[in-house]
Amino acid sequence: MQQLKYKLIFEELAEYRQQLGLTPAGSEDDRATIAKLEIGSSVFFGISAGSNPNCRKITLKVNPISRTHAEADAFQQAFDAGLRGDRARLIVDRDLCRACGQNGGVKGMARQLGLEEIEVISPSGRQTITLK
Repeated sequence: MQQLKYKLIFEELAEYRQQLGLTPAGSEDDRATIAKLEIGSSVFFGISAGSNPNCRKITLKVNPISRTHAEADAFQQAFDAGLRGDRARLIVDRDLCRACGQNGGVKGMARQLGLEEIEVISPSGRQTITLK
């Protein structure tokens, strides 16, 4: 059952990619990452800077590598909308890179939104990052 749930989640990202005219995730020509951030009933889709038709200025404090990533795009949209919350879910169609994951890019952006916990779902599986 859980496997089916994750499959449906990634199908939604694949459909969004298709709407943008991007190649499928993981394909030979794939140069983009798509992220979906859910906070309460609000949803934000982020796209890595090189493929983003609506590139926005990232004002969140984040490392220079993560600044251009889909995760930062999604978090910035939530920040600009004034959203803050206890919990959120981030779905990314590729695994977090070292800058976003191990080096704390996602964790730092989540803190700036006042989150206590964020669930991250990527092709490798699910992890929960606790902030407080």
